[in-house]
Amino acid sequence: MQTANYSSPQNAVPTTPGGTSNASHASGTSGMNYDTQMSAQYNDQNAIAVTPPTHDIQTNYSPHVSSSQSQGSFTQRRPAYLLHRDLVIGKGSYGQVCIASRGEAEMHNIGGNGKRKKFACKCVVLRNDAKYIAKLQEEVNVLRELRGHDNVIRLYDVFCVDNELFIITELGRGGDLFHLLTTHPKHGVTEAYAAKTVAQMLSAVAFLHSRNICHRDLKLENWVLESGKDVWSPLKLIDFGLSTHFTPGHRLSRVVGSSYYVAPEVLKKSYTEACDLWSLGVIVYMLLSGAPPFYGKNDEAIKASIVQGEYTFPHELFRDVSDEAMAFVSTLLSYNIEYRYTAEQALTHPWLSVNCEPEMLQRAKDGATGNGASGENDGSGLEPMEM
Repeated sequence: MQTANYSSPQNAVPTTPGGTSNASHASGTSGMNYDTQMSAQYNDQNAIAVTPPTHDIQTNYSPHVSSSQSQGSFTQRRPAYLLHRDLVIGKGSYGQVCIASRGEAEMHNIGGNGKRKKFACKCVVLRNDAKYIAKLQEEVNVLRELRGHDNVIRLYDVFCVDNELFIITELGRGGDLFHLLTTHPKHGVTEAYAAKTVAQMLSAVAFLHSRNICHRDLKLENWVLESGKDVWSPLKLIDFGLSTHFTPGHRLSRVVGSSYYVAPEVLKKSYTEACDLWSLGVIVYMLLSGAPPFYGKNDEAIKASIVQGEYTFPHELFRDVSDEAMAFVSTLLSYNIEYRYTAEQALTHPWLSVNCEPEMLQRAKDGATGNGASGENDGSGLEPMEM
């Protein structure tokens, strides 16, 4: 696969206010195999124990009141997490994401025997800012609402201790797709791999949209592999920091997203959840060619190219790509959202039918409508968040 002159948009200036990435656990040391990282540094003595309070954060919380002073409805104390602040797997304006672990032995031996369950932990210092708190509430509530889909990162716990919010999620051990494609390009050349990957993405996005949730920051860096041992392992969608609930028929206006991937209507400040499908179109284009469809020497030039909306399929990048695959890309990179496919429509495209195993494609379609979503009780007692 040819990678052309493309670098991760996390290194460019994003459209997110603040000038830093909102990546969940796919920035900073982006895309690394977290199993490798943990095996190399897991015995570090800098790990600290963080114990969730006897209540969950859904009770009324003031950022100036310690967790021990807050009033809550839970009386059972949950086990502590061992927080490895030195194992940072993501950074942004919010704080950082590091690796956490929990198990029977975590309070007795920091080195451990390697059998503790590992998580990603987003650490956010709270501040007395109503808009900031509302943004955190939306992020956590979205994660809670989406629990159970195979291709959405799972939320396990959320609590605050001493003015710091901890969001505990599943750890995508295989790193992100951008890292995979730039370090193991041989895995990105086949249409079968691209189609299987895209079917999972469409399943997750359709699931979001069926619950009136728009992600608004779909990119290669926000899809992580479940396992670090198999490139065919399931994908997980991460980073819901820019996600929002939407009302069907009503347009959104806040300009958010990442360079290369943002839809033209977002830059025009009038858009719907269809912006997610444009971003997926960019991702598919890159999976098949190794280069983005819209580019420029800087962030403003990239945006101008996107707003213009013209792209091609250069022969040198698509010589081995089928006409059906390029036709599929065009259904998503449609400038007119009236003609742009929805996620559920895209799942019925012949290109996916030809390149995906029937059982796998049916699972994706079932997941798109919520069928097969587990949503089982994980014991955390999570409820809609109020702070």
